[in-house]
Amino acid sequence: MYAFSTENWNRPADEVGALLRLFKEYLEEALLDFMEENIRVRFIGDVSAFPEELRVLIREVEEASAPKTGMVLNLAMNYGGRAEIVRAARAFAQEAAQGTRRPEELTEELFSQYLYTGDQPDPDLIIRPSGEERISNFLLWQSAYAEFVYFDILWPDFSTRDLDQALSVYASRQRRFGGV
Repeated sequence: MYAFSTENWNRPADEVGALLRLFKEYLEEALLDFMEENIRVRFIGDVSAFPEELRVLIREVEEASAPKTGMVLNLAMNYGGRAEIVRAARAFAQEAAQGTRRPEELTEELFSQYLYTGDQPDPDLIIRPSGEERISNFLLWQSAYAEFVYFDILWPDFSTRDLDQALSVYASRQRRFGGV
């Protein structure tokens, strides 16, 4: 779930503040709700930019849900796909400069391991509510072969019926991953 992009800091300060308060309330509820479910919660993005009390809550949610073995819910907060790719490239370059990696070792598979989602499979389906038909800097590397389904509804109005429709559209697609 794309909760807050790196570009969202450009919104008016009162709107950013309201979003941060909403995140805090949501994460406090998540600590209770997700603990009853078998859901592991992970945060992708640079959470260091958030206020300390929100960062503490983020750590608590991740630590409390870490033993869960069911679904993994990635919450993208202060996330941008381009920033993620630059971060990954810098991490590899740092290792190469230190001599622990050689540039010729770099493959797509290895580079993927430097991304926030490095230990997870790439998404098969990305659902985009809001009426916009663009990626919006979300999982740029990981979404190379994802199927996209767009909805002209806002996220709070997204229903189980809409999810069923997205899954039906996905099931009807022929996935070739660049092949014939």
